[in-house]
Amino acid sequence: MSYNILDGGVGRLEQITAVIRGQRPDVVALVEADDPNIVEQLAVALEMDFIHAPGNSKASALLSRFAIAQTINHAPLHPELSKSFLEATVLQGDGEWVVGVVHLHARATEADETIRQREIDCVLNIFRPHREARRPHLLAGDFNANSPIQQIDPRRCKLSTREAWKQNGGQIPRRVIQAMLDAGYVDSLAVVHPQEARTAGSFSTEFPGQRVDYIFTFGIDPRHVSDAWITYDPPANQASDHFPVGLEIVN
Repeated sequence: MSYNILDGGVGRLEQITAVIRGQRPDVVALVEADDPNIVEQLAVALEMDFIHAPGNSKASALLSRFAIAQTINHAPLHPELSKSFLEATVLQGDGEWVVGVVHLHARATEADETIRQREIDCVLNIFRPHREARRPHLLAGDFNANSPIQQIDPRRCKLSTREAWKQNGGQIPRRVIQAMLDAGYVDSLAVVHPQEARTAGSFSTEFPGQRVDYIFTFGIDPRHVSDAWITYDPPANQASDHFPVGLEIVN
């Protein structure tokens, strides 16, 4: 599960806990996990291991029912990453999962997409050894970027996005997610529910016209991806300004 909990989740701990508990996830990538106390309270309530990683302007975290064996907080090491980027290795039985929690620069103008391009180049370079080793892994989080397959109706988006749409000449840039696909990553929702991937939105909860939250897989047989979804069930509509996204992988 990947979930942007908005400004640390302050004042919404109960709703956020209910949203996560309702999904029964084994691993949760948290974005805008700015308050370490709230991350710890979530972990205790959900009986999960956790790691909190302050970034350059925001923080990421990972919650896991399995032991978290190794972590790297990449954002402080890379000033070109404006928000946060956490890498964690989760142990499951005799195997392990590598999970990256990503939060990229926001807003929808061409200039903003150019900033995100520099950031995603950095993320992809950091994870290059995993790809070269053909090591199965996930990159999840709030990419603040739009899929090339998504059919965006600006009337369903936030006012700032509508203004950017006009500024961009009647379009939203899609280069960052295309870069992920070109690097061999698989958009899990697009594999399982292609029509939903084209039309559904994860942001914002008030104007859900864009899908900016993703769980990308690499090196995982698509036949083992049994389901993927965006969670709209209450209290997800009140707990944050993003809806969480989920993925189920079976052996």
